[in-house]
Amino acid sequence: MAAPSFRMFIDDTGNVHSRVSDHPQSRYAGIVGVIVSLDYLYNRFEPSFELLKVKHFGNNPPILHLRKMKKAEGRFQSLKDADVRAAWEKDCFSMYERAQYTVISVCVDKAAFYAAHPNWHGGIYRMLVGNAIERYFYFLRSNNAVGDVMSEATNSQLDGELKALYRSFYEGGTDHIPEARLRPRLSSKEIKIQPKVDDIAGLQLADLLASTCFSHCKRIYTGGPEFDAFAMKVAALLEAEKFYRSRSGNPNGYGRIWRP
Repeated sequence: MAAPSFRMFIDDTGNVHSRVSDHPQSRYAGIVGVIVSLDYLYNRFEPSFELLKVKHFGNNPPILHLRKMKKAEGRFQSLKDADVRAAWEKDCFSMYERAQYTVISVCVDKAAFYAAHPNWHGGIYRMLVGNAIERYFYFLRSNNAVGDVMSEATNSQLDGELKALYRSFYEGGTDHIPEARLRPRLSSKEIKIQPKVDDIAGLQLADLLASTCFSHCKRIYTGGPEFDAFAMKVAALLEAEKFYRSRSGNPNGYGRIWRP
């Protein structure tokens, strides 16, 4: 019998470059990975996700994008109406609750990291992606499964960097997992980078969850403020059920990782 097959959809948040300042928009960075069984993805999640979009945004619905939805921009202008937004949030939360997926969120306070590791000369983006790949490996191993990774195209420079990073992990291993152990769990030697216009449901799910994961981690580990009520509700669901976690049920260090 073939091993179960999964896909991890990744999205970055904050400033993933290595430069740092005390400004919050530069100081913090994160990667979120949303892991879904390919069988479930193709046969159940994608059809249901499309129906959800059609219900709220009409035939030929737009590609979901959290920032535009929060601001009710473009084809999401209907969300300016409080009743319309409440209906969307109700059904969206039901989707988050019922869908079968596992979340890995890796975040870093770059100022604190550099202070704790003054002689470190690696790249922040490499560390974030590498930590996410390592947790994905442990997830796949615990499920006796294999899997690939997909990201949305952003710009040629960052896409090229991501491709090179993934290839380096596949060929040479990560900081903590040698390639001889990693390769058998990765079903592709290359990361899949797809343009937004491909309208991929898993990438949209990662986009919808990334900001909430990032804000949730900052709140837990730095004492940051509460955020909007709907996102707080989603964060509570992720914390209770959706983060990858230890056998005892603890997400800290498993599906919720904070560096340093």
